[in-house]
Amino acid sequence: MSPLISRIGTVLIGLVSTVSLATGCNQGAEGDRCNPDLSHDECGSGLQCTQPLDCAENYCCPANGTSSHPYCQPGCAGGQASICAAGGDADCPTEGGDGGSGGD
Repeated sequence: MSPLISRIGTVLIGLVSTVSLATGCNQGAEGDRCNPDLSHDECGSGLQCTQPLDCAENYCCPANGTSSHPYCQPGCAGGQASICAAGGDADCPTEGGDGGSGGD
């Protein structure tokens, strides 16, 4: 094998390794969607992948304490409405009107 081909191979391996490491270190910010079934927690430091109450999705939310991010709140910024519209098992409050009870 010529020295030139060996050097090119070494450079290519180095580039692939650098790109792999750079993409692997990107951690989710607060409110980012995440997958709790992964073998690692993809959320940033101090955050964990959780499913807030009445939410259909999982989000990176603080492990300790509370969050002001809408996706880390119960109902997750409209998630509860989506669950109710799909006929899910969320606590579906009536928002105005007679709630479908039929007025006389």
